[in-house]
Amino acid sequence: MFKNPVIRFLSSIKLAIFLLLILAATSIIGTVLPQGQPLAFYFQRYGPTLGKIIQIFHLHDTYHSWWYMALLGLFSLNLILCSLKRLPFSLELYKRDPLAVDPEKLKRMPVSEEVKLGEPLSSLKEKVRSLIKKKLGTPKEAEFEDGVLFLKDKARWSYFSVYVVHFSLLVIIVGAIIGAAFGFRGEVTLLEGEKTDRVRVWGKKQRFVPLGFEIRCDKFYIDFYPNGMPKEYRSDVTIIDEGREVLKGSIRVNHPLSYRGITFYQATYNTFAQVKIRLLKGPKEKTLVIKPFSQARWEEEDIRVGLLDFQQAHGLPAARIWFQVDDQPPTAFWVLERHPRRIEIKGQEPVLISLEEAFPIYATGLQVKKDPGVWIVWIGFILLIGGIFAAFFFSHQRYWIALLPEKDGTRVILAGFSPKNRHAVEKTIKELAEEIKRL
Repeated sequence: MFKNPVIRFLSSIKLAIFLLLILAATSIIGTVLPQGQPLAFYFQRYGPTLGKIIQIFHLHDTYHSWWYMALLGLFSLNLILCSLKRLPFSLELYKRDPLAVDPEKLKRMPVSEEVKLGEPLSSLKEKVRSLIKKKLGTPKEAEFEDGVLFLKDKARWSYFSVYVVHFSLLVIIVGAIIGAAFGFRGEVTLLEGEKTDRVRVWGKKQRFVPLGFEIRCDKFYIDFYPNGMPKEYRSDVTIIDEGREVLKGSIRVNHPLSYRGITFYQATYNTFAQVKIRLLKGPKEKTLVIKPFSQARWEEEDIRVGLLDFQQAHGLPAARIWFQVDDQPPTAFWVLERHPRRIEIKGQEPVLISLEEAFPIYATGLQVKKDPGVWIVWIGFILLIGGIFAAFFFSHQRYWIALLPEKDGTRVILAGFSPKNRHAVEKTIKELAEEIKRL
């Protein structure tokens, strides 16, 4: 299979390095360029040319774009083919019987020592076995016509650490794709006392995604530094599921709240006004409280009023009110505190409107995230750390000690091998040789 030039290219290390660099570069773009904003934001901020490029290549939602998913797919294919290409060689190394070796050939190993002792093999054998067990662990052994061969394998499993790394990367990619396909990132703005069961998500176009439950902002708190800058802000919220309050909690910066796989982060806030107005119509009087983005009604007179804007004017609170009677066209006007406004109504008595009170009401801005693949990604990262740790800090080490009888004693041949850590093997062989001499 790997003789095919296309397969050979797809399984090459050069392609893997190239794809890693491309993914890193595009991830930088996705980090630097604001994500999830309406397309109009990019045209206004970056101009028509860059705005068009952002639109065509879906850079406003980089990690969900078709080309980014294609890169991840190609990188996954490369990892799988690289692993399959190398796996037979690793299995061959793992399965090879290291005891099936000619003891005399051990002297030709890169790391070897030879020691001659005057003691016969029969009395030396148990001493050498005990020494190896104490130094390296319990060895394997094989007897042949004129001697015995001891073997100790250490970290033989390390041949497969690279495959753990490859597999962990595939797990991370699968988790990321699941999160991209079935998750979302959005935002919700709630006034104090307001609740919602959906979140606004930006993509190619604005859309709303149902939460499956309701979240209510009970209270918003904010502290300021002496210079007026915000010090800390917090939202006290309640989760309502199937009409029951199931969870109460506080959301602060870097302290999110999660429920049913959906996480809410404190992102921003805004300040609006709630005003109290008094209406006089002849001898009749009515006091109404108008909340932001809502209207109030004087039922008996069929009068509706709403708040359009609020600000300070000449040091006094001022509210811009819209006013409608019956089915007549609505009118809009400003009302200053302590400066009533007279509104003429066709065929009826005029209405005197006065601004009685105005006080701030906060709206919390929450970022909302659902990522069903996050636990798969975490598992992948744990495997990745374990695989890298094993690859760098564990290496296969193999030690042979052969005892060969001679007329006047025993000849001991020591040899070792490691594909990564030859220095450690040399040190161990020399230490073993010295201790065997003392036997």
